Amino acid sequence: LGKQADFAASRALNTTAFKINAEVKTEMQAAFQGGATPYTLRAMKVEKSTKQTLTSSVKLRADGPSGGTPYEQALGHLFTGGGREWKKMEGYLRKRGLMPSGLMAVPGNGATMDKRGNMSRAELREMLGSLSSSKPGMRTYRRSGGGKQTKAIGYFAVLPGARSHLKPGIYKRIETGKSSAVEPMVMYVRPGTYRRYIDLPAIGTQTVQTTFAPEFYKELRYALETAK
Repeated sequence: LGKQADFAASRALNTTAFKINAEVKTEMQAAFQGGATPYTLRAMKVEKSTKQTLTSSVKLRADGPSGGTPYEQALGHLFTGGGREWKKMEGYLRKRGLMPSGLMAVPGNGATMDKRGNMSRAELREMLGSLSSSKPGMRTYRRSGGGKQTKAIGYFAVLPGARSHLKPGIYKRIETGKSSAVEPMVMYVRPGTYRRYIDLPAIGTQTVQTTFAPEFYKELRYALETAK
């Protein structure tokens, strides 16, 4: 059927690919705590078929948001299982001698988490800003309510082998009047192994089986009816 079949196949391939992409996003929402973040939902990419290539694909994007970790690096382990790639924050800490190589960073009990299980962005900015400051130390904040009492907040890192009762990681020290407390913000642990959260081949196979043939014959009928 020549070019009519090529036209129909290309259209059906693209419809199927976008259906797979939608199914993956639905699976992400169900699999991840609190649902998938906007960053995660933007991670998949559809490469469309043409009448010449007759190939469409659904894959993790190799790029990333401006200044952020590439999607493939940050999320690849969720599709394959095994170990995850290093995060940008971990490289930032290592470069400044605040984190040893070979370990990974996980949230500590003192970290504020959002509904998706990620550290608060405001708290993360405050922590990294304090640790990278040319004049590290305690920063003073006035408590709400307009009273005279203030609290000072500072961050410090504990490396493996340090003479400290604290485990390796990053800690927040809070001083209010005569009281002082230390909270674990980030802990340094050995890399773990992740299970596969999203089975992309299974989603793709199922969607191809239910979608491609009906779409192809629908598009072929249209192509034949409108052929010039």
